[in-house]
Amino acid sequence: MTAPTRLSVDEPSSAPHASRTTPASRYHDPAFLDAELGQVFRRAWMAACPEYRVREPGRHFLFEELGESIVITRDEQGKIRAVHNSCRHRGTRLVCKAGRTPHLKCAYHGWVYSHDGRLREVPEGGGFESLDRSKLDLVPVRAETFAGQVWINLDPQAPPLAATLGGIDREVAHYRLEEMEPIQQAVWELPVNWKAVLDNATEYYHAPIVHKQTIDAHVGATRPELVTYGDHTRQTLPIAPYEWRRWVDLRTSRGGPYTDKQLECIHKYLIFPNTLLNVLPYHLTVFQTFPIDAERCRFHYVFFKRRGARGLEWLRAYATWAASRYILREDVVILHLFQQGVRSGRTPEHVFHQYESAILHHERALTRWIEGRV
Repeated sequence: MTAPTRLSVDEPSSAPHASRTTPASRYHDPAFLDAELGQVFRRAWMAACPEYRVREPGRHFLFEELGESIVITRDEQGKIRAVHNSCRHRGTRLVCKAGRTPHLKCAYHGWVYSHDGRLREVPEGGGFESLDRSKLDLVPVRAETFAGQVWINLDPQAPPLAATLGGIDREVAHYRLEEMEPIQQAVWELPVNWKAVLDNATEYYHAPIVHKQTIDAHVGATRPELVTYGDHTRQTLPIAPYEWRRWVDLRTSRGGPYTDKQLECIHKYLIFPNTLLNVLPYHLTVFQTFPIDAERCRFHYVFFKRRGARGLEWLRAYATWAASRYILREDVVILHLFQQGVRSGRTPEHVFHQYESAILHHERALTRWIEGRV
């Protein structure tokens, strides 16, 4: 497990790498995307759905990204499971949407599976010349839970999720993120490379320009702090440092105990490769991006409040959600312009400012994975 490394993004000497550049082609080259898909997305842990979507036994969720169709469910014993959505008879899809069923049944020939993936019933099984049922359970996918999300890994040899988080799981445990429930969940298709959305969300350099009247107008003089946890990062940004802030924090921050910094700052955890958790005691925002092709992605957005929020806590969560949506619109406009420009190839190399150190860290991690150094 890699110990966290604190980087002050205000000091040039804190740069984690000598070269603060990366090829612009990474944002539009299909060949590079193929390498990302094969060496990163097929091997890394990815958040697949909020845990509340499979809260009760028998409930299932359908994850469909990266050309995969995976059923995430909770079995009769209450354990989270994930299986490939393909009947072991002739490959027919078992599930077409999220829902709740007593079992997983193929609509073509009626093969029945329990929620843990075991084959339970084969109609007229005697008609097969040879059928070893013990070898025809649904193909499993690694699944674990963290931060109120179900995480999957397509690599059966991957280390356990906790072993890859560098201690982030312990750091956020007192937020009790599994208690969060959604205000809004949406999926949008954006005409930008999948990394661009995450880059934009983890760098402060654009904030005084793009968010002059929103983010930049409501932060203090202190600039972001960047902490690395192996391939992951945490950016800590102070927000709304007003005199009344402490009074509101003490009345809307269940969970804990929290440090002053955890009450006063937003903590943006980028869990490699494609999941961003924006964490505060009274809300959680989850960003995920999945590539469609080299210049298009699906952007999954969920904004959560704490379950049972009332009064001031409820009002604060909804006000923050409204602000988040407004800021998101500002970002989408500039991301369109970014992708239109980067595909021209007129700027062959990206040069990173100190406030863009999280992007550089993510790029270096991608390089290590693609080159097989992980």
